[in-house]
Parts: sequence; structure tokens; C-alpha cells
Amino acid sequence: MGKLRMKRTPEEQRAHDLRKARKAARKIKRRRDDDIDAVPESSAKRARTDNDQAGTAEDEYLFDIEVPYEPSHRAHKPDFDHIFAQAEEDRFREKMWGAFGDDERLDSVETQFNSYTHIPRRWRGGGMDKMDDEDNIDPQVMEDEDYAEWVRGNMWRRKHAAEFEEQERKKAEHAARREREQKIREETARMAKVEEEDRKRRRHDKERKRQTEARSQYETKWKDLLGGKVEEELRFEDIPWPLFVDSSRARSVHLLVEDITLDAVQTFLIPGARTADNSSANSDILKRERKEKLRETMLRFHPDKFEGRIMRHVVEDDKMKVREVAGLVTRVLNDLLASKTR
Repeated sequence: MGKLRMKRTPEEQRAHDLRKARKAARKIKRRRDDDIDAVPESSAKRARTDNDQAGTAEDEYLFDIEVPYEPSHRAHKPDFDHIFAQAEEDRFREKMWGAFGDDERLDSVETQFNSYTHIPRRWRGGGMDKMDDEDNIDPQVMEDEDYAEWVRGNMWRRKHAAEFEEQERKKAEHAARREREQKIREETARMAKVEEEDRKRRRHDKERKRQTEARSQYETKWKDLLGGKVEEELRFEDIPWPLFVDSSRARSVHLLVEDITLDAVQTFLIPGARTADNSSANSDILKRERKEKLRETMLRFHPDKFEGRIMRHVVEDDKMKVREVAGLVTRVLNDLLASKTR
């Protein structure tokens, strides 16, 4: 197991740099001394001059400092404070350049992440594992497996250009067919909706026509009864009752008793009771028409008048039924006359 090295403190780092600077200075000094000893005496002066110049150039290269000229090499002493300050300056500049590099790398990574969105295959789900999105993805952000698949796909497309074009054509046809089918479904749904609305409108018109005819028959029968045009014998169903009866059901006393309600009678006698607006003029007109219609109907079904005009023409088997329903209609009319809000 290697020796564990702890990070140096700033004081330890400065001391380490100073020792390195001194060691480098001693090494340069020894090299110069060896060169001087190896040169003959006759050329000592010239060699000393060359060594001084070489040492100066070497100092400038190693420490990036300007070394002043000195007449004697042995009299030269390195300025350790200057060397140490220069080393600190170099270390500071390296840290600054490193920080600038980190910022540039972070900016580049952020740009790549913002430019490309790639989902690895192993994280895809819900049908995404088969989607063809590699053509628009930067290979630099792919994982090894996806990159290998991307390379193989490109190689296959180059070698099988005709087959690839055929596949692309089929894909385009499939997409166009799906688009046409979607448009057909939308058009079918729209037409079905229009047809349903048309059926509702026809049913509404038919029901409104049936109600209009029922009111017309009601008024006609009462005019005949009040005008003396009465048959010798009246059955229960011959009496004009003030309500709509479903044509699909038999007109029996049971059904009529259930159907005679306050809302049913009001809907039959006053068609605009639920559709009129709330303006004061229309409200006054509706109230006046409502009151007149209810009074008119009450006079028709009043027990005394009804008994004298109608009951004497009803067959004996239906008299009890007719009296019961007529009394129920009278009570409903009294409730409607007493009501001020309906």
C-alpha cells in the first residue's frame, strides 16, 4: 500500500516551493562549476564569460526572471525572495487559468444538455424502446451501447440505400394512412354528432306538434261539450282532461291519477310558464294569461257545473272514475290559483 500523502497547507506549500527553488539554484551552480573545471586554463576567461551568459539564459528560462549581469560567476548569489515571489505568482496564474477552464467546460456541458435531449434505451418505457430518434441526437451525448447501435445503423443505411429508402417510403405511407384514418374518424364522429342533434331536433318538433294538437283537441272537445254537442253516453276517455297522456300507454284511471300533477297541469294549460323571460312586461302578461286560463279551467271542472253538464252523460260504469279524477283536477287548480310564484 502506497504512502498516504496529505494536502499541504499554504505555509507548507510556500516552504516546499522555496526548497525547490534553492535546490534548482544549487544544481545550476554545480553544473557551472563542472563546466569551468573541464575548460583549459588558456580559455578560462572565454569559458567563464560563456558560462555567465549561459547561466543567465538558463535562469531566465527556468524562473522567468531577469538576471542582472555580474562580472564574476562566483560572486553571483541567487535572490531567493524574488524566486519565491515569482513561483507564487506562477501558481496563482495557473489556478486562475484552471478556474477559467472549469467555467468554459461547465458552459459547454450546459449548452450540450440544453441542445440535446437523449433518453437511454434502458430507461425507456411505454413503447419508447422502439422509437427512431437517433438521427437527431448528438453522438457525443450517447452512451456506449446507443453509440454502437447508432454507428451500425448508419453503416447499414449506407450499404443498403435502396432498402432504407423503401423503408422510409413505407413509413411515410403508414403515417399518411394513419392521418387519413384519423381524419375519417373525426369526420365520422362529427357527422354522428350532427345526426344526433338533428334527431333530437326532430323529436322535439314532433313532441311540440303533438302537444299543440292535444291542446287544440282539448279546446274543441270542450266547445262541443259546452255547446250541447254531447253524445248520449260518454266514456272516461271521452272527457277532455287538462294534461298530456303518453300515446304509448292505455288511458286508464290508474295512469291518469298518477299523471295529474301540478306541473303536468300547468305545462298543459300554460305553455310559456317555463320558457318566458323574467322581464317585467312579459311577467305581467304571463301572470294575466295564467290567471285567466286557470279560472276558465276551474269553471269547467267545478263540481257543481261539471256534475250538471257532464256527469249526466257519462255511462254508469265510469261515473265513479270520472268524479275522482275531476276532483283531483279541481284540487290542483286551486293550488295553482293560490300559488303566486308558479
